[in-house]
Amino acid sequence: MTDEIFIQNLKEKYGQILKLTSDNQSITAYCKKPTFEIYLKYQNLYKDNPHEAILFLFKECLLEKENYNDEFMLASGNSIIEIIKKDSEFNIDSTPQKDEFKKSAALIRYAFQVDPYKLPMDEFYKLLEEALWLQKHNDNRMENTMMAAFAKTFSN
Repeated sequence: MTDEIFIQNLKEKYGQILKLTSDNQSITAYCKKPTFEIYLKYQNLYKDNPHEAILFLFKECLLEKENYNDEFMLASGNSIIEIIKKDSEFNIDSTPQKDEFKKSAALIRYAFQVDPYKLPMDEFYKLLEEALWLQKHNDNRMENTMMAAFAKTFSN
């Protein structure tokens, strides 16, 4: 019962909680989804040292500060990355170009007036998908307006 209360308190504070367990179920860690800012730091670290980057990601997402062995932290960090990839219907490269993230962040900031760097990754991708849909919808509207204007101009 204490675990259920603990988990409920974590959910209230952080939203969605990830329960990561070792293969033999002997180790369990509770993590939050990384924010966009944390994920960008992970990306920057990944270029120089993928091992350290995955450890960084795990430690930043960890909700209870306990000591875990490197093998569990690496496996859990990789699990977090896989979860992030599944959060989006886009095909996400685990090491995308920094510029792609900045463009995506700018689009989200413009469309929704929120700070994309503070969003959890799943929320970031949801808003990105919506912003891209809005952008496409606006482009289609503009195209239809231009076509109508040309038709009217040249029909006279």
